[in-house]
Amino acid sequence: MGWRMFSVVVDMEHGCFETAIHGFWTLETIDDFRRAVTEAGARIERVTGRPPVSLCDYTNASIQSQEVIAAFAKMVEHPIVRSRRVAMYTGGVMAKMQAQRATRDRSEFRFFSDLNEARAWLYADDDAADRAQVAPMMAIGR
Repeated sequence: MGWRMFSVVVDMEHGCFETAIHGFWTLETIDDFRRAVTEAGARIERVTGRPPVSLCDYTNASIQSQEVIAAFAKMVEHPIVRSRRVAMYTGGVMAKMQAQRATRDRSEFRFFSDLNEARAWLYADDDAADRAQVAPMMAIGR
């Protein structure tokens, strides 16, 4: 296999898998991507005991064929792939519109033009939960 059209990196500390999508995909690329994110998500769930979150860099993605978009939409029906929350970011208006159409029925997806805003939204619930768990421990002197 040649150059990969995506990357998947696991951030176990945040229970997140980060993806970057590049270029024009084929159905074979979708299959490879599905396998990679399924493995990443399952690994996070095994280690952390909770479903993952996902950060997707769509900056270098091309406009995809309708066939690929249909396969992508079907892929995100699987809970481990779509995660608890998915933050996608890109500056490309057309690519963003296409990704929004493919995920329009998925409330766990949000779109951003800025990486830092995407991360802030993605980790907001986790940070609040961490503070809520630490506060009682601090109150009793631990």
